[in-house]
Amino acid sequence: MSLSVNASPEVVLTGRLNEVFAGVDPRRLILEITEHASIADYKELNEALQPLRVSGMRLAIDDAGAGYASLRHILWLNPEIIKLDMSITRDLDSDLARAALASALINFAKQVGSTVVAEGVETRGELFALRDLGVDAAQGYYLGQPTDLTDVIEGTHVPWARRSQAVAI
Repeated sequence: MSLSVNASPEVVLTGRLNEVFAGVDPRRLILEITEHASIADYKELNEALQPLRVSGMRLAIDDAGAGYASLRHILWLNPEIIKLDMSITRDLDSDLARAALASALINFAKQVGSTVVAEGVETRGELFALRDLGVDAAQGYYLGQPTDLTDVIEGTHVPWARRSQAVAI
């Protein structure tokens, strides 16, 4: 089981993530950088991420295809995980342009060794179309509602009643 944490490039550059993650096995961490944030200096950001990544933390680009930086984050940060934004996955089963874009991103990810998670899957048709395109995992309301961390910690979350938010397909 892993823990995904969203962080802006600005937070990463503070150098405080080592403090925040102290005592947590870095091999269980996934740091999600949103595509909606601007990055002024990719070299500086990569240097700040280096100690965490060397220790086993994985990097994800969140909302890929929707944000400010377009595909630059993917190219410059070389993430282990690429999370396709819901603007791409929504109605993908009936929209040839979205399907073509998703297919291209999935094929790119396979060639560079990244895993692709499709966000915002809300219908059976979207899920099956993504599976046919070769996506690695999916998340969205069709698969399960988000779960409050407190419910998981207190044991009130019943995992078989609501499937995990990210599901391998």
